[in-house]
Amino acid sequence: MDRDDDDLPFVRALRNGDDSALDNLMSRHKASLFRFIFRYVRNEEDAVELTQESFIRVYFNIRSFTPKARFTTWLYTIAKNLCRDHVGSRAYRNRGRTFSIHAEEGDKPVELPATGPTPDKITQDNEYMRIVENAIDRLPPDLKTALILTALEGLSHIETANRLGTTPKTVETRVYRARKYLEKILRIC
Repeated sequence: MDRDDDDLPFVRALRNGDDSALDNLMSRHKASLFRFIFRYVRNEEDAVELTQESFIRVYFNIRSFTPKARFTTWLYTIAKNLCRDHVGSRAYRNRGRTFSIHAEEGDKPVELPATGPTPDKITQDNEYMRIVENAIDRLPPDLKTALILTALEGLSHIETANRLGTTPKTVETRVYRARKYLEKILRIC
């Protein structure tokens, strides 16, 4: 049992029927869990749903949590599995990732001063980011999760290891392998 886990009192309270303990766990972890999920699925609506589903699963499965590891390890495992299932679903794969701007007929276009990058540069940067995002999507789930938590969320290898229930050396190896894989893919593009 991890005696340094600050979440254990809330876990015990939730197990004993105190539903407000779930509110406490959510307030402690909702924002960081949402960011992780959003970076994994890259869709805000889906990230909101998957974050809620993660906490629903915590609520209904709290009795199956055994505090051999930290609560956050269990929570992030639930979220990672939900993300992996969601990204692998046919509906997700068939959905186009497009954004549209709706303007009312007769609206005047807004003219902005020409500062910053040119439209060509923005398009080029956006295309490169799309290539990088697609390459990240092709990573195996363990490599993708480690990369998101360290490179995009800014967690240390120790913090990431605590969330994933592994060692910092394993996280370091996964991040290294993910970066090498991305390097290889981006060289081809």
